[in-house]
Amino acid sequence: MKLDQVIVSDTNRTPIVQIITWLCLVTSLLAFLTHAGIKFYVFRALKIESWFVLVSLAFCIAQSIAVIIQCANGYGKPLADLTFGEIQANLQSEYASTILLFASLGFSKLAIGAFVHNLTPSKLHRKINYGIGIVVGLWIICSMLVAAFQCRVPRPWDRLLKERCTDRFAWWNAIAGWNIATELAIVGLELGITAKLHVKRQRKATVMTLFACRLLVLIAAAVQLSFFYKESNDPKLKDDITLGYWRSTTCTQVMQCLAIVTTCLPYTKIFMEGFESGLMRLDDLRRKGEHTSAYSRSRSKESYQMINMSGSKSARSKSTRDRTQDRSAKSIKVAQSWAVEIAEAAESDSSSTKNLRSDGVAHETSVEGRRTAL
Repeated sequence: MKLDQVIVSDTNRTPIVQIITWLCLVTSLLAFLTHAGIKFYVFRALKIESWFVLVSLAFCIAQSIAVIIQCANGYGKPLADLTFGEIQANLQSEYASTILLFASLGFSKLAIGAFVHNLTPSKLHRKINYGIGIVVGLWIICSMLVAAFQCRVPRPWDRLLKERCTDRFAWWNAIAGWNIATELAIVGLELGITAKLHVKRQRKATVMTLFACRLLVLIAAAVQLSFFYKESNDPKLKDDITLGYWRSTTCTQVMQCLAIVTTCLPYTKIFMEGFESGLMRLDDLRRKGEHTSAYSRSRSKESYQMINMSGSKSARSKSTRDRTQDRSAKSIKVAQSWAVEIAEAAESDSSSTKNLRSDGVAHETSVEGRRTAL
């Protein structure tokens, strides 16, 4: 039995695209399962940000399948070597993958917005977060509509009909620019919230580093945009839609994977750290109607202070002191009660003694009276 050997060459980049797509898909899936598993183990239910990540993952899976179908029809090979059917299958798969890409990226941004909403009680930060969420929502709708109607119906996927299509380079740059801008706004808001936490510098640096991991998505988007610019302006590559754009396609897969991974794993780490500091308990306490002072706003400055939960040393020492005080109070009450009983007993004994003495005196008096009478 002979196996067909696939050789990667200048005219066959299909295996590279396939390997990166599968690797990114598996990584995204494992990241979400880790995130959802920890959240479900703790709360017995998924939070709103987890559902947003799940929707993002669903679009990511569909987008990856579209790219895999695209590769199965010759993507990564010269356009001249493909049949008409393979070219049309490539164009249709690319059309679907582009729309699904924008949906996946958008819902990963909304997941971070939901996370930030539960993170801070500040009205200012929440207003900024709402504004970013509105911009992200508009970005999702506009980008999907532009991608869906990039060419005239009834063949909106056929980019070979250039006179019937909008300038792909122009609208892609506009969408990518807004993508980068929203990522910068999200990371800036997260770092702004973290900078006002009253914690040790080491912990603050750890949390800020985890939030800054989201910048990897921005870097991947910038690299993808750079490759797309070079490919679109290269006379040898810009008309070869199956081989000329394989670099930007791989960067797109990496960017989509990072968008999900940086939404799941770093925030799961912060969530686990929050059990010791109280950072993640704010929303749960609010929902249960309990004390919601996980952050205390200073009157002089807008700053937050993280409280220690029951797992901290101060909480344990405080609870130990409370138990000791309770026990001492109980012992004092018991001692007082016994003292009262003893005092009452002593009084009764003294009174009985006095009675006995008075009876004895009376008896002696009566005896002497009798003797005198005799």
